[in-house]
Amino acid sequence: MAIAAGIIFVFFILIFSHELGHFIVAKRCGMKVDRFSLGLGPKLWGFKRGETEYVLSLLPLGGYVKIAGMEPGESDLEGGFRRQPWRRRVLVILAGSLSNYIVAVILFFLIFVIGFYTYDLEETIVGQVRKGSPAEQANILPGDRIIRVNERVVRSWEDLAECIQESQTSPLSLEIQREGRIFKVQVKPLFDPELNKKVIGISPRQVFKRYGPFAALSMGLERTFFITRLILLSVGWMIIGKVPVQLSGPVGIAKFVGESAKLGLIPLFSLSALLSVNLAVFNLFPIPALDGGRLLFLVIERVRGKALNLEKEEMVHYIGFIILLILILMITYQDILRLVPK
Repeated sequence: MAIAAGIIFVFFILIFSHELGHFIVAKRCGMKVDRFSLGLGPKLWGFKRGETEYVLSLLPLGGYVKIAGMEPGESDLEGGFRRQPWRRRVLVILAGSLSNYIVAVILFFLIFVIGFYTYDLEETIVGQVRKGSPAEQANILPGDRIIRVNERVVRSWEDLAECIQESQTSPLSLEIQREGRIFKVQVKPLFDPELNKKVIGISPRQVFKRYGPFAALSMGLERTFFITRLILLSVGWMIIGKVPVQLSGPVGIAKFVGESAKLGLIPLFSLSALLSVNLAVFNLFPIPALDGGRLLFLVIERVRGKALNLEKEEMVHYIGFIILLILILMITYQDILRLVPK
């Protein structure tokens, strides 16, 4: 039940916030909104209030806000999209991604205010010792503080890991502090092929961290910016072949969300914020049918000094939508194959 609730929560907050951004800005700019839909495809349920019909549709693959004047034959409608100043139209297009960014910052803010457990990498205090590892054989215990490695002082977990990797001697001489006593042990590192590095079988202790509102807001903004930068770098690396192309569709995302929901509220918030930033960035790519594609046409209009043919533009967006739908179905098929036991 918790898993299903988590999946519904994430998809709802991602889609609803994005479309709500378009809706609010369109209304504020004096545009007529005919329909606000959560989901795509056939209508399941809905009601009309004022000039707008609010709809829940069959396919949870997205949503849309139907603004008057965006389809062929509607360009001269009163309150239509095409009759608005260029700047207002740009704001409406950008509003969806901006809304996703706001949601991401809010979620990160809540994470930092509520608090969470994380590894303490600033100290060299042992949290766990793997069974059968070199550390266990050397009688290293949880709570031990490692002071030196081969007479070199280590002040952080990064220092410790660096010493283990760079050391040419084996076994290593570790100076340990335990309950006021200081003593030395000999540890022989092993090479872990999965991690592709030398290990001794220890991990840092976990500490609970919580921040005040101002620090939490600052860190939320910083984390959102960091993820945006990482997404753009990853896309660039995939294009040049530096990293393999790895995509997940609705089924794969639902699997990740379900796993996060089982771990608790903070992991669910964290994944939701990450997906919200991904949705914001992806929608701004200059691909037909996406917000970025519509923004590209507005930029071309600005450069040309006159609007493009609406019928031709909508045909480009329609073709782009079909291609995206096929891509989503292909990725979903791969997601399902990965879930089937071999």
